[in-house]
Amino acid sequence: MLSNKCVTNPEDTCKGETLVNGKNRIGHATRRGPDYCPRFTADQGDIFVSSGRNRKVGVRGHNLLQDTMSYFKCQFRISHMIHEKTAVLRGDRIECDDMKFEYFDQGEGNGTAIADFSITWYKSGEKIGHLLDNTDNLRVIIYKCEMLASNCGLCLALNYSMFECGWCNEMSQCTYRDACTLGWMNRKSGKALCPFPKIGDFSPKKGPVNGGTKVTITGVNLGLSYADVKDAVMVANSRCDVSEHEYVLASKIVCHTRKPLTGTGQPVNVVIKLKDNLNYTAISDQSFTFVNPSVTSFSPHRGPISGGTDITIIGHNLDSGSQFAVKIGNIPCDVKERTEKKVVCRTKAADSGSSKTEPVILSADGTQLKVDSVHFQYMPDPIVNRVSKPVSIMSGGIALDVHGAGFNLLQRAYLVTLHEDQVLYGPKCNVVGESLMVCRTPPISMSPSRRSDVSIERPLRVDYGFDFDGALTGNLSQIRGFEQLSVFPDPKILKFPTIQTASPGSDLVLKGENLNVAASSRDVNVTVGNVPCNVTALANVTLTCQLSPEMPLDEELEVVVLIGQKSENVGMVSDRIGMDPSNYLFVAFAIAFLGIFLAIMLFVLYRRKNTSHNRQMRYLKNQMNSIEMKVAQECKEAFHELQTNMNAIAGSLPQGASFIPFLTYKDYTARILFPHSFSNHPVLHELTVDEDRAAAVESGLRQFHRLLFNKTFILAFVRTIDENKYFLLKDRVYVGSLLMVILQERMDYATEILKQLLKELIKRNLDCKYQPKILFRRAESVAERMLSIWFSFLMYPFLTRGSGQQLYQLFWATKQQTEKGPQDSITMDSRYSLSEEKLLRSTFEFKELTVFVASDTNSAVCDTQVRVLDCDSITQVKEKCIDAKYRTMPYSSRPHASDVDLELRIGTTRMVLADLDNTSKQENGVYRYNTLAHYKVENKATLAIIPRQSSSSYNISLLSDKTDKSSFSFIHNNSPTLTRQPFGTTGSKHSNEPCSSTLKVYHLVKPVAEHGMNHDNQEKMVTEIYLTRLLTMKGTLQKFVEDLLEVIFSTSNRVTALPACIKYMFDFLDEQALEHGIMDPDVVHTWKSNALPLRFWVNLIKNPDFIFDIQKPTKIEGSLNVVAQTLMDACSTQDHQLTKDSPSSKLLFANEIEKYKSWVHRYYRDIRSMPPIPEKEMNAHLIEESRAHSREFMIFSALNELYVYVNQNKEMIFEELNQNEFALQQQLPEKFQSMLQTMEVPPDNLILNNGSLDNYNSKSRLMSNSNSRFY
Repeated sequence: MLSNKCVTNPEDTCKGETLVNGKNRIGHATRRGPDYCPRFTADQGDIFVSSGRNRKVGVRGHNLLQDTMSYFKCQFRISHMIHEKTAVLRGDRIECDDMKFEYFDQGEGNGTAIADFSITWYKSGEKIGHLLDNTDNLRVIIYKCEMLASNCGLCLALNYSMFECGWCNEMSQCTYRDACTLGWMNRKSGKALCPFPKIGDFSPKKGPVNGGTKVTITGVNLGLSYADVKDAVMVANSRCDVSEHEYVLASKIVCHTRKPLTGTGQPVNVVIKLKDNLNYTAISDQSFTFVNPSVTSFSPHRGPISGGTDITIIGHNLDSGSQFAVKIGNIPCDVKERTEKKVVCRTKAADSGSSKTEPVILSADGTQLKVDSVHFQYMPDPIVNRVSKPVSIMSGGIALDVHGAGFNLLQRAYLVTLHEDQVLYGPKCNVVGESLMVCRTPPISMSPSRRSDVSIERPLRVDYGFDFDGALTGNLSQIRGFEQLSVFPDPKILKFPTIQTASPGSDLVLKGENLNVAASSRDVNVTVGNVPCNVTALANVTLTCQLSPEMPLDEELEVVVLIGQKSENVGMVSDRIGMDPSNYLFVAFAIAFLGIFLAIMLFVLYRRKNTSHNRQMRYLKNQMNSIEMKVAQECKEAFHELQTNMNAIAGSLPQGASFIPFLTYKDYTARILFPHSFSNHPVLHELTVDEDRAAAVESGLRQFHRLLFNKTFILAFVRTIDENKYFLLKDRVYVGSLLMVILQERMDYATEILKQLLKELIKRNLDCKYQPKILFRRAESVAERMLSIWFSFLMYPFLTRGSGQQLYQLFWATKQQTEKGPQDSITMDSRYSLSEEKLLRSTFEFKELTVFVASDTNSAVCDTQVRVLDCDSITQVKEKCIDAKYRTMPYSSRPHASDVDLELRIGTTRMVLADLDNTSKQENGVYRYNTLAHYKVENKATLAIIPRQSSSSYNISLLSDKTDKSSFSFIHNNSPTLTRQPFGTTGSKHSNEPCSSTLKVYHLVKPVAEHGMNHDNQEKMVTEIYLTRLLTMKGTLQKFVEDLLEVIFSTSNRVTALPACIKYMFDFLDEQALEHGIMDPDVVHTWKSNALPLRFWVNLIKNPDFIFDIQKPTKIEGSLNVVAQTLMDACSTQDHQLTKDSPSSKLLFANEIEKYKSWVHRYYRDIRSMPPIPEKEMNAHLIEESRAHSREFMIFSALNELYVYVNQNKEMIFEELNQNEFALQQQLPEKFQSMLQTMEVPPDNLILNNGSLDNYNSKSRLMSNSNSRFY
């Protein structure tokens, strides 16, 4: 024990020490087993400590050698930190010194963190300790009350012996006792009961009139004991008997309805009254209906005695009740599907005997419905009399004619084979009539060695039978003496040696071996370029089919042969016919004759030319040679770029490119919500109002807030906005944004409202017979705008933890590759671009320079190396220098190019460089921007970024001093013009500034003159030769584009899981399509694409500054638009026929678009196959999102903005509310009128009522300001 080690011969190795023998070892020591080892245990298991509290941890020691074990130390490992405390031994107890337990990360993600606990003992004078055994795996559980529970009920339901938490009414939060100054309670403080219960959901929504329906209610603050809820649940003024063993504290009640006292068939609310007080009463938003199911029709009316027939029952209210059963007479029918209008059940086997007719009986929660007019007849089972020519091939798929009786009773018939104890099923049989069906054989799986034993002379003999709706016929080879199934080797198709020539409508002959041994013409399918080729003849070694007359011309088409389930690609076919050899001679003769004739004519013309013409010819020849040389040079450069390694961009990324400057959630959502005013929108600032009006405005806005959280009112309000044909589209978008800002504090409620609005939008679209695929394509309704923002809110974690990295890498790579070549700083046309419209269609001589940037204004030390081009304008150079020098800082923290000057340092000489100064060159009144070449800046020159001597608003500490800011303003017409002060940098002592007002300027591309001609006197070439640069750019960026598309359309991301919001909303769209009978999969595919990729991802690709703290990507917007267009094409379900006249943005990725489309289809398919997200789990996720971002925007300001639209449409809203039955029951017109009057009532007559905005202090939100909106 003292040596603290495990040895083989302890008596010899550890002489004189206390020994503990192994359990089964024979030795002198009487101590055996781990129970005798030095260890410690706790009296009551794990130790629970609230975060931020001090605690002395004490445990009980066992088998301690007090004379030898001199002192002890306790170690607590919290996250990655180890805390060590001295411990003392008192008797058999070890007590650790007082320690403060707390954690700051996510912990276990459930409001707790685990501190691993260990105790080390030391011998006197030794520094190396030994661990005591922690046999009970004792831990310290650190918890935070506010994270353990989000509401009062869950808080008080916590085990108080472990968690010393209670609910603080003042803070509306689960907290510790001493953290709450007023209104703290827990389960030990008398009869604690949480106010404001809420019914989140209940099911089912219907039940039979006689009661007995088991209703499951979920919600918040639903009591803290069975006694609280025993008599508290009412449905239609009748008590609902609560089940004690199924009750879950505060969150779930299960009860059984009684027969209602009032009328039936009308929707009623579920009411939970914990006390005779409105604050302890919950009324469901949804309604429950007492109604019996009814049947209108069903099919089929007959089925085999063995069962397995799927009966479809059509009626009304078939979803009434929680327990639903169907019987055919006394025989159960298993329910497979159940909706409001349809039930599908599968019959069980009836007693053997003759056919009999039985009634269909429905049972809902004990209430039986027997429809005398609805009967089902059990018929004798189908029988098989013979199988014509039972043959197959190893790959299966051969059609067999099965003759018998009763086949028209079957729904699911399969041919089944038995081979080597393997039961193999073929495809579903096709029932032709009562006595005939066609079944296809299954494939036979065998090892290659066994497969080689099968030949034409020795086929494999296999037993077979049939599966008739789940009932097996047995082995017909043995029971009925049928001939066994003969399985032959797969036929062989010989490949074409070369491309075959054929014309549309002609016969195509294919050769092979053993083609018709088992197969017939109906088993063979030939396609040429995906177009069927009609099989006309099938022999042992040849197969003939007739080509379609519509076969495409001048194309090489792939020929695929499918025999059974064996597919073979045999080669290519084309209708191109080679030229006859005799034609070559004729063409050669014609060319020779024409050449001789032209030579004679040229000679005659040449002789007649005078001297002036000769000079003109020489001049034109020189011009042509010059153009040809330039074209050749450009083509050579393009070829070199295309052959260069396209991954060279990875090596050219500057150091620090891995830094990703994500915007905060608030800044990100502000840009999404209000893209044109995200920096100064009213919802980002506190609402200001005149002091005399503050009380009225606050009370009115609180009433408005409560109305918006009434489902009936908000739906009526949105319907009014959408139905107002005079309401502008931009105003609908704005209203949708404001609603999502207000509802953000209750994302679960926002989701419920959004789903209802989308249901109405889909129904309205289908009722009006609009094209369903246009839904969600544009934000033409409030619901579509809310859907877009809903995704944006919930996708933020996915962006910051996963896909944001690929999006930033694409932006960074595009920016870097664009800057590798010349770019016009005015038109933004560049040498390297994905956009044809933004391609620089001229050739410019340029050199790449490496310059060094001084570390600060007055330093001679250069700490940054920057690659620039000698054709860059001075502003472009400044931007590149700032990017390199401040590469690890977000854009908002950097100095801007307009705030600094660029200084060239040569020895002790310093010169400020500017885009325009008194040295700028001008031609015909147009000035050219200065470049590095203009200033003759050499390679490895030294530059410095110095402050400007004018007003500046950014943190100039980055430049070591505060300076002023100046900027140029540009006016772009046909000729770019510059409106500014005189030449040079304002306040620069290095430039003489001639006076000028409005100047026409250009950088690389000269502007077009008024008479339409270009100022450039150089020769112009055909601009299409520059299109190869698009391929260079594509090759460089393709990996980044595909990385982004792959992470967008993948459900198995390595970093983060698929966002729950995508699965939840896609399942909702699938349900809506099914509910409305939309069977076209392209429609749902388009809905999903319009809702997420085209509305969310395309927006971020075009505007990466919405998620990253970067400069607005004006320089590369053309390339980003092409990437966005590629994503849109990948989501499209249409096959676009591309030609040479198609836009280059579609042609550029034409070869890859089919691959991208397959990614999208796989993505949607994988999401659909994932298990659905339970409503309770999704609501918990949404509530957590709301809690995490509940203080991002000013709710009063948002209500104030939204009130303007309410006031403008108040008459229409009144009319909508007065026509709504539920609105009238809840007195919503009166409440709406009261709110409008409150906004105008003088403050002396106003009484403020508490509402759901109690956490907003009116003093801090409504400040005195005479320039108020409410005046």
